[in-house]
Amino acid sequence: MLPWARANLNPTAQALIISTVAGMAYFIVAEKTVLATARRNSFNQVAYHEACVHH
Repeated sequence: MLPWARANLNPTAQALIISTVAGMAYFIVAEKTVLATARRNSFNQVAYHEACVHH
């Protein structure tokens, strides 16, 4: 926690800031995971489709 926030904000406000930052970090990680999975599945579908078409 920033010294300024500790000195000037009450514990409820500090907890709110920490919760917001943690929530943002969780959302960013989850979004990257979703995008990576979607990309991997997209490549798998292309490979499967090409294998079916060429045989």
